[in-house]
Order: sequence, then C-alpha cells, then structure tokens
Amino acid sequence: MKKHLIMTTIVLAALTLTSCGNKAQEQTEAPKETPTEAPTADTTFREFDVVADYQGNPFTIFKGHGALLAVGDEAHHNAMTIGWGALGNLWGENINTITVYVAPARYTFEFMEQHPYFTVMTFDPERTDILDYMGTHSGRDVNKEQELGLHVAYTPHGAPYYKEAREVYECETIYRAPFDPKGFGELGHRRYENFPAGIHSMYIGRILGAWRRG
Repeated sequence: MKKHLIMTTIVLAALTLTSCGNKAQEQTEAPKETPTEAPTADTTFREFDVVADYQGNPFTIFKGHGALLAVGDEAHHNAMTIGWGALGNLWGENINTITVYVAPARYTFEFMEQHPYFTVMTFDPERTDILDYMGTHSGRDVNKEQELGLHVAYTPHGAPYYKEAREVYECETIYRAPFDPKGFGELGHRRYENFPAGIHSMYIGRILGAWRRG
C-alpha cells in the first residue's frame, strides 16, 4: 500500500513539473507577428496618346515646382527636378518630343550621357514635397527616393520612374549637345555669367510611351 502511494506521488509530481514548464514557455515566448508589406502607391496607370489626350499646358508643365527627370537602370539611377523643358516634334510628323536641359555639374548629367532612355514625370499638386526635395538634394549625398518613401519601377525600355507620379513619359534621346556660347544672345550670356554648374546640355527625347495614373 505504502509503495503504491509513493508511485502515485511521483507521477503527480512529474505531471505538475511538466505543466509548470509548459506555462513558463508560453510566458517567455513572444507572440509571432505577421510581417506587413510597405505601403504602395496607387499604381493603376493607363497609356494615353500624347497628341489626342494631352491634358496639360505645354507652357506651364515645367514651371512652378517643376517636373521630374529620371535616368539610369535597375543597377543605378538618379532623378532631379527640372524647371526648363519643351514639348514639340522633330524630324517627322509622328516624332513627338520632350526636350530637357542638364548642367554638367549635376549628378544626373553623367547618367544622361551614358543611357539612351529617360523619363519625365509630373505629380499631383499636393506632392510638391517630392519636387522640392529632389531639387535641393543631390543623389551623390543621399538616396532621395528612399528618404521620400518612393517606389521605383521601370518602363518597357528600362528607364526608371516612380509609382507616385501622376504622369510618366518615356523618352529615347535622339539628339544631345551642349549649348554653344557662340550662339548666345544677350539673355544667354547673362544667364551663364555667374552660373557655377556650367553650361547646360540639351537632350531631345522622342516620346516612346506615356502613362497616366488613375
């Protein structure tokens, strides 16, 4: 009888220790959280015809806070705000163009010299923070898209753009050249008289595609 009681006591003690161990483990293990993905912008873009469905004003698209120029590839790229530019056509009825200008001191300049494709982007009016930041910080010093929380994507020809853009124009450079001071009038000479970034180069881009969000 005494032996039976001893065995029963041992079994009960073992069960108690096991129960306490399980509870202790439950208390020390933190609940596992389900990882959440970073928020993404509305990425519903539709292609549009720049001749039949252009909705802006070609004389104001680069004014105010400007537009955004991006160039490079998936390995390395850069973007900068531009306040000069032109829409038009060149060398053919169906060759629609965007012309942009980049000074040699800008970080974007070396990308424009090395890559044949670039994008020009516009943004919703409330996103002036993007254009203001891109225009006052250099890609040499900071990852601008990371600081702004932008989401990069690539056009069919591999040029970078941001999903937060309102409109995206993909262009292929069909002409590039620096301004020739010999051709400057009085305005040009005054403009570059004290301009440390150097004389701009002109890049005429043939529009290969255009997309609008929403």
